[in-house]
Amino acid sequence: MRLHFISRLALLIVGAFLVVVSQEGAWTGSTLQWMFVVGGALAIVIAGADAGLDTIEQRGLDFLTALIGAWMIVEVLALNSGTAKWWSFGSAVAVMALSAIGLVIHEWSTERVVHELRVTHHEDVRRRTEEPTSLAG
Repeated sequence: MRLHFISRLALLIVGAFLVVVSQEGAWTGSTLQWMFVVGGALAIVIAGADAGLDTIEQRGLDFLTALIGAWMIVEVLALNSGTAKWWSFGSAVAVMALSAIGLVIHEWSTERVVHELRVTHHEDVRRRTEEPTSLAG
């Protein structure tokens, strides 16, 4: 479970960095291209390392993240810089959105487990405290 959280958080940070980089005027041309090639490769690697470990929802998000990572590489190499700027921005926002959705799904499943443990524990304690009184009466 920790791997999902760490990988989603890492993808969220990478996506946020790429959103800023795509709109910042200081990094253009080949520097921007290489940043998105590396960002796309990171998205593919992180999503691939995480893909077979959890629910179908998380695997679906991993597949979409890897697909967007591959698209990021193709688009910065194939499109001109003016068009690639906005496609890069959209791709980085998509990676961020998928990462945020993955974090929410992870937290829901973790919170559900914690809630079930608490409810079960409290019910067991209540049963134990009620048993002696029901036997005495």
